[in-house]
Amino acid sequence: MSRYLSWLAMSLVLYLVIFSLNYNVLGYLSSHDEKRLLELLLISLALLWLIMTSLEAKDCLPIWKTRYHLTLTLVIILAIISALLSASPSHALLEISVFVGLFYLSLFMAALWRQYSLLLVHVWVYALFLGALFYMVAFYTGYIASFITAMPLHWPEPFFGFSNVRFFNQYQLWTLALLCLPSLSFTVRHPLVRRSLSVIFSAWWLLLFASASRGVLLAWLCAVILTGIGYRQLAWPLLKRQFMGFSVGLLAYCLLFKALPLLLKGGLITSTVFRNSTYDRLDLWQQALTMIQNHPWFGVGPMHYAYYPNTIAAHPHNSILQLAAEWGLLATGLLLLVATQGLFCWLQRFTIKTLQTSEHQHLVIVLFFTLIACASYSLVDGVLVMPLSQVMMALVIGLMIGLYYDQSDKNLRKPHISQQVFAAITLITMLWSAWPELLPRLLDNQTQIPRGYQTIGPRFWQEGGIRHEFTTRKMGRGDSRNPS
Repeated sequence: MSRYLSWLAMSLVLYLVIFSLNYNVLGYLSSHDEKRLLELLLISLALLWLIMTSLEAKDCLPIWKTRYHLTLTLVIILAIISALLSASPSHALLEISVFVGLFYLSLFMAALWRQYSLLLVHVWVYALFLGALFYMVAFYTGYIASFITAMPLHWPEPFFGFSNVRFFNQYQLWTLALLCLPSLSFTVRHPLVRRSLSVIFSAWWLLLFASASRGVLLAWLCAVILTGIGYRQLAWPLLKRQFMGFSVGLLAYCLLFKALPLLLKGGLITSTVFRNSTYDRLDLWQQALTMIQNHPWFGVGPMHYAYYPNTIAAHPHNSILQLAAEWGLLATGLLLLVATQGLFCWLQRFTIKTLQTSEHQHLVIVLFFTLIACASYSLVDGVLVMPLSQVMMALVIGLMIGLYYDQSDKNLRKPHISQQVFAAITLITMLWSAWPELLPRLLDNQTQIPRGYQTIGPRFWQEGGIRHEFTTRKMGRGDSRNPS
């Protein structure tokens, strides 16, 4: 049974990266809400997989270390306290259960690595290429159509499939280094295939410039610098391909989106990398800091940045401020401690010396680059919030866990029965808390979908706020007028 669940979950992962960028199965749902629904389904499958896994099946068990177990358990306890003190405990518990579910999804990915190793990576990376290709076919079709019909495209056209172009940027940043793996470590013998993959990669880079994302470029640069410092000459093959993609993508962007529109004067494309306007991040961050100041220990409650009035966004566009404002400083400090220690352990195990003879040399560096880039971007955008970005985060971290704890590692531990019980509790909590707002969306019952939020923009759902009349007011934390 657990094997069928793992195949079903991996099939859903492949669907997410190949088709969900372009196509909505449930056409009456927004692209954001459908991706959230698919994420919930994927997390549910991962949790069911753990519940059904036999304790004797050593090759398909998640990896668990006691020191992280105790720290993360304390984080969950603090988060639950924060949820119970919040204005809407059900929304807070939904946020907690989704993040716990993402953690288990990472362990599921680690277990798949132990079973299938490089086959898993090959399938996943080529699926990323296929999804990017399908997306770009529609993107460039829209570009060409603008000239044929002499109708100008207004930015962010011709991007599609995401309710905001920044959500596309988040996904794209997760893929930029992974798409280099075929040329780095896969055996691609046919010259035409190699050239085709290079063309797809460069065309994918062009979309980054067309999307006018400065935050992605800064995060990418940060990853380039830190990866270069950490792995020096071993990082050069990856960085060289990144620079080539950057250069060709930028030249192609200038030609297709600047020179040709001016030359042909037909289908003017109005977009620019160097924008002079953006969301006011300072206001969002200031509101988060106010929440931290007024509720330092347990925060205002998970997801509850979306509870208080805000005319800009339902999250602060900064992962650390978001956690500190919603989960509290104690839980945030512990999570940062685990993340820092995990990164330190990674650099200790995969050093320049140990990677010299490792068959996974390029995969190690690519995963490190990807995590650094997206962690950096999370400081100025909602990487920690959006469904497809959350799934990619879980999958990348899962691969890193699986690679770190190879089968030769003698410190592997079988999961205790309590983990299966906790997975069941997480699954029940997630479905219970999501159901009231999930069901009317599934049934396309627009009259039952809550309206009239205090914030604008997506958070959990496309309309991402928490409606006040359905919340239980808590002393000092349920005031809709301010975050105090």
